[in-house]
Amino acid sequence: MYKLTVYDAVFTVLDIETTGLNTDVDEIIEIGAIKYQGNLEIDRFHSLIKPPQAFIPKHISKITGITTAMIIDKPTIEEVLPAFLDFIKDTILVGHNINKDLAFLNRDTAKFLNKKIKNPFICTDRLARKIMPDVDSKSLVNLAKIFNIPVKKHHRAIYDTEVNLEIFKKMIEFLESYSVIKVLDIIKLSEGKKVNRKEKRRRYV
Repeated sequence: MYKLTVYDAVFTVLDIETTGLNTDVDEIIEIGAIKYQGNLEIDRFHSLIKPPQAFIPKHISKITGITTAMIIDKPTIEEVLPAFLDFIKDTILVGHNINKDLAFLNRDTAKFLNKKIKNPFICTDRLARKIMPDVDSKSLVNLAKIFNIPVKKHHRAIYDTEVNLEIFKKMIEFLESYSVIKVLDIIKLSEGKKVNRKEKRRRYV
């Protein structure tokens, strides 16, 4: 996958919502993902998830709009994970602060399936820091504003995924203009590394 270009690679843009930020005690309550290749959306995955306590804290409901009533009859993460892992198989993952998402997902895949997600991944937050150094805030909402991308509902997994996909498309267009089209090079940039090129039209490419 690393040797593919952005035209050939299959990307899965993903986002999760949780009951908090602590992987020791908090739980996944929503997963959203969109599979994308060659400028076309090819599939979607979305599920609300019932956490072990079958309860959504009020402050999380206020942030996400996800209530206890909405998740009470939904599947558990143990039930959802096999289908999700099958969905992301052989794809490059893309997410905003994706390390946070992968920390929760890998905790649960290890717990329930004795597996770890090993897909290559690109963090759009880190990529923005590399290719858009003059932008003060690299938040999803601010990047959407810069690119004139409408935000329907922030802090809902599938809607944030839709927004991040559009942001990622804009980033790919930008990198294409500098002939940066290999997946490996984009991953390197998202890791803060330089891309070895004979002619660099900008210092961060």
